[in-house]
Amino acid sequence: MNKIMRILAIETSCDETAIAIIDGGDDKKHPQFLVRSSIVSSQVAIHAAWGGVVPNIAKREHQKNLVPVLLQALGEADFLASRNKRQEARKKSGVVLNSILEREPELLEQFKKNIAPLSTPNIDAIAVTQGPGLEPALWVGVNFARALSYIWAKPLVGINHMEGHVAVALLHAKIKNKKPLPPIAYSLELIRYPAIALLVSGGHTELVLVQKPFHYKVVGETRDDAAGEAFDKVAKILGLPYPGGPEISRMAEKGDATTFAFPRPMMSAPNLDFSFSGLKTSVLYSVQKLKETKLLTAKTKRDIAASFQEAVVETLTRKTLKAIQATKAKTFILGGGVAANTELRGRLKKTISETNPTMQIYLPATSLTGDNALMIATAAYAKLLNNKNILTKKSSRILWKIMRPEAHLRIGE
Repeated sequence: MNKIMRILAIETSCDETAIAIIDGGDDKKHPQFLVRSSIVSSQVAIHAAWGGVVPNIAKREHQKNLVPVLLQALGEADFLASRNKRQEARKKSGVVLNSILEREPELLEQFKKNIAPLSTPNIDAIAVTQGPGLEPALWVGVNFARALSYIWAKPLVGINHMEGHVAVALLHAKIKNKKPLPPIAYSLELIRYPAIALLVSGGHTELVLVQKPFHYKVVGETRDDAAGEAFDKVAKILGLPYPGGPEISRMAEKGDATTFAFPRPMMSAPNLDFSFSGLKTSVLYSVQKLKETKLLTAKTKRDIAASFQEAVVETLTRKTLKAIQATKAKTFILGGGVAANTELRGRLKKTISETNPTMQIYLPATSLTGDNALMIATAAYAKLLNNKNILTKKSSRILWKIMRPEAHLRIGE
């Protein structure tokens, strides 16, 4: 790599508190970066007791976790510098920090004690998930990024969470390292356009047309439940713990997917939209009937899990093929938490390869399908590499004054 672009990224859209630091090269033809640190603090165990993510609890945990996670990330990246003893500067910044972090009193206290006294680390930009996501959770991350941008005088870049899922699927590991990660180097694959991205998570299920770099158009989306949400709800119906997606997948491996003929809603509709609410309801009715007749055995549960998963995978695959045909896409990208599902990954890869043998297919590493800050750093790196003026624009340096989260932000907006 030639010149280095150093980015600190923050992700708090749901129940993962994550921070990553990368060193990116400035060669557009061969984009690559080194991961200096990538930390994820998960709240899954806390929310499991409630059967799903509780927004206000997520907000509380982000407030607790952001400062420790940042300190750990800075430490791993070897950026924990000496303490700044200029008392006057700290007093001056305190007034502004009070204003920025007024919604997060616990975070404000930790920030003043542990972050404000630090010397400014050697970074070029701060990237943060601006949306979509849970609004209380987003506020914590955005305000934290604003506070850092202010005290460190670094440009601030807002990133769409779903764009992060697209970007991270295009990473190719350059170093096969058996040692604990990071550091690891990645290259960012250059794709052929147009591309179709299938983004599947607990909050979203959408088909996105990528016409050229950073130009997105949603061409199909769920009209009710997201696929990941349906996995969680069906898991709850079957008495499985949260998060339900991995539990359903494990059970499905030992079940018979032909036992139950669950519906494939909107499969034959002329559009590219999805619907999973009816499928979930069909599973509920089947389980209730089996309970009444005392036929809901462990084997039956495995068969239900397999049959449900098959309905989801078939629907997603067939709609994706339809989207590829309609848009004449040359590249397919899979992203989101449900992208970790082994059956979905295998089916999409096999079916698309057979029907479109020249198509580029990009599946994210399963370790990067969940929410993480590396995906936000990757999206920010691609954006800054394409337009380095963002780093020098005055608007980026004062964005901390006006940036707000956008819980319903759509990709491409």
